[in-house]
Amino acid sequence: MINVSNLSVRLGGRPVIHGVSLEARPGALTAIVGPNGCGKTTTLKAISGELAPAGGTIRINGRDLRGLKPWELASMRGVLPQSTVISFPFTVREVVRLGLAAGANADAALHDRIAAEALEAVDLGGFAGRFYQELSGGEQQRVQLARVLCQISEPVTDGQPRYLLLDEPVSSLDIRHQLGIMQLARNFCERGGGVVAVMHDLNLTAMFADHMVMMKAGKVRASGAPAEVLTDETMEAVFGCRMRVGVAPPAPVPFVLPQTASL
Repeated sequence: MINVSNLSVRLGGRPVIHGVSLEARPGALTAIVGPNGCGKTTTLKAISGELAPAGGTIRINGRDLRGLKPWELASMRGVLPQSTVISFPFTVREVVRLGLAAGANADAALHDRIAAEALEAVDLGGFAGRFYQELSGGEQQRVQLARVLCQISEPVTDGQPRYLLLDEPVSSLDIRHQLGIMQLARNFCERGGGVVAVMHDLNLTAMFADHMVMMKAGKVRASGAPAEVLTDETMEAVFGCRMRVGVAPPAPVPFVLPQTASL
């Protein structure tokens, strides 16, 4: 699993993450939620190895993140950033294949199959020959996810789980593709891998997450199952507005009605 203990992060000399601890288990989708600027993305960047923590420890499958070589880390987790800028006119196929291991011994046919399957998984079959810059924002976001799926094409290798770290994976997507991507993440967990996702849509989070970590001002304010975290009191304390959390029949899945919110 991924174990984060007493994590602190400084940006520009200023502390932004204060003693965050969390666990993300294989077989489970862990969602990090909270208001803008609360430290969700910074926490995910530290877990991915992109940011060096000022304090605390991060372990992936029992190994300290600081002791992992870049290629070892790349084999254990794939990262979907919040946004990606590509300056050169790459095709979709070329972008997606960036997630595949290079080398003289690479199996070209296998790589072609993995890339094609990744594009099909994000509903972009037939887009391989198109230029990345010609796509909509939502399509580009799904191309980047396909690249990550190429990198971590199997949720478990050599008996060790692997992880998808997703920063707002559905932010630019229509509702059909939001559901499709969340189901893809859920399937990855069901096959033995783990997912850590920064999320803003609390309804989707309640539908798909096994575990929620709610942050405010660089600290964890609540964690647990969605039904435990999404309460009227916690929502008001974290988001600063009054709202009611209900349960939609027939399943006890919490949901948030923005119509009930007030500042």
